Amino acid sequence: MKIIHFDVDTELNKYFDGEKYPYTLQEITDKKKFSEVECITIKSFSYINKKTLVFFPKLKLIVTRTVGMDHIDLDYCKKMGIVVNNILDYGSFNIAEHAFALLLSGTRNIINSQKEIQKGIFSYTNYLGISLKNKRIGVVGTGKIGLEVIKRAKGFEMEVVAYDVYKNEKAAKKLDFPYITLEELAKTSDVITLHAPLLDSTKHMINKKIIRLMKKGVILINTARGGLIDTRALVNEIKKFRWVGLDVLEDEEKFTKKHPLLTFDNVVITPHIAFYSDASVKKIAEETEKIIYDFLHKI
Repeated sequence: MKIIHFDVDTELNKYFDGEKYPYTLQEITDKKKFSEVECITIKSFSYINKKTLVFFPKLKLIVTRTVGMDHIDLDYCKKMGIVVNNILDYGSFNIAEHAFALLLSGTRNIINSQKEIQKGIFSYTNYLGISLKNKRIGVVGTGKIGLEVIKRAKGFEMEVVAYDVYKNEKAAKKLDFPYITLEELAKTSDVITLHAPLLDSTKHMINKKIIRLMKKGVILINTARGGLIDTRALVNEIKKFRWVGLDVLEDEEKFTKKHPLLTFDNVVITPHIAFYSDASVKKIAEETEKIIYDFLHKI
């Protein structure tokens, strides 16, 4: 089987053999180059659809090195007889850790204090922090990542509430948290952190209506998918938030220095790196190879 890996960065490159390319499927120009390829592996910036699959007439297997699959036209792949696999978990704890990194960078003024530090001003007076102990954190989405966040929130002695269409009652009992409505979560939470998949039903779930229900001074964290938040609504209501920590953005592949959220001091943005650690890169490579191996031995 001829295999090609796309979107391969320098760290992942250490683990993969064979043909590897740093670019996305949208950047392919040579139609003949991949005509014999039977398997490709990709990341979320490569879109799988009729337009990109034209380069792979013999394709049998697609492995997306992500949990989410919203960048793939699954119906079209099924129609074409192409098997699609994702990586269900390459270390949920990685994303949970990053969610708390974004959270603490705001509650303890780690980012904002650097401006004065770099000017040679060493003073605490403008940087009163917020303790997480006894604060209510609303976790939206209680899959593997959401549950890892809850475990860490318990370590900070936070009060945890959650919202999910599919309630994990066993986990709720074990970790001692209740499920409530999204509206109630928005009204009562001091911190709101998003860990839901991007679906038609979840797109812009954080919208003008929900934001207006939130407390003044609420903190919003998103390490899931950018489309969960209506960016325009967030920009319009930005003064309501003490801190917004985002690892993902709507249309992040089109990101430029003119992005409207870059103008606010209460926003920190990281470039979709919540997953990206030494442990996760190795796990992604191992899981990718395992999926390919299992597919080959089922043929």
